[in-house]
Amino acid sequence: MNFGKLKVALKGLINRRDLTDALAGDFINRAIDEAQRVVRIAPNEALLIADDWSLGNNAILIPGNYLELVDIFTDDEVLEAVDKARFLRTRGEGPPKVYTKVGPNWLIKPTPPEGQRVYVQYHGADAWLLADTESNMWTRGAFNAALYGAAALAADYFQMEDQYVQRFQGKANALITTIQQQDYDDRWSGTTTMGRVADRGDF
Repeated sequence: MNFGKLKVALKGLINRRDLTDALAGDFINRAIDEAQRVVRIAPNEALLIADDWSLGNNAILIPGNYLELVDIFTDDEVLEAVDKARFLRTRGEGPPKVYTKVGPNWLIKPTPPEGQRVYVQYHGADAWLLADTESNMWTRGAFNAALYGAAALAADYFQMEDQYVQRFQGKANALITTIQQQDYDDRWSGTTTMGRVADRGDF
C-alpha cells in the first residue's frame, strides 16, 4: 500500500465531494503524527552513529525526527543517563561512561577518543508523505490504523455527527493497541534463558 491508495480509501470512507486530495493527505499525515506520539515499536526505531570527536567535542546533536531515546552505547558498554550535577562530577579520563541531555544535544563524558563509535538508538518519526507512490511503515503495515485515525480527523473537521468521530477514533485506537501488543509479544517471543534464583538451592 502507498500514500495514494490511503487517500483513495479515506475519500471513500468519508464520502464528501469537498474532501480534496490535499485535505485527505493532510489528515493522513496528521493522523500518523498523532499515532507516533504514543506508539513505540521496533519499526520506528533508528540508529545514529557518532564518531567525530575532534577538538574535544563531546556532543551529539539530537536528530530532527527524534521522539524518544532507547539507549546510548559504545562497542563495550551501555552509557548511563545522569543529571547535570552527576555529569559534572564525572572524571574526564577513560572510556565514555555517562551522558546527559542539554538543549539540542546529548553530552558524553568522558569525551570519546577520535574515531570511537557511539551509538544512539532511538524512536524516530517518519517524514510526511508527499507523493502518491510514497510509503512508510504505516501505509505498509498499519494501513487501517492510519485510515481510521485520519477519518476521525476528517469527520471532526467537517463537523460530522459525534458518533462518526468516536467510531473512527475508537477503531484507530483499537488497531494501535493491537500493533503495540503484537510488537511487545514479538520482543518477548523465542527462547528465554533464566538464571538460578539467588540464594536458592536446586529443586
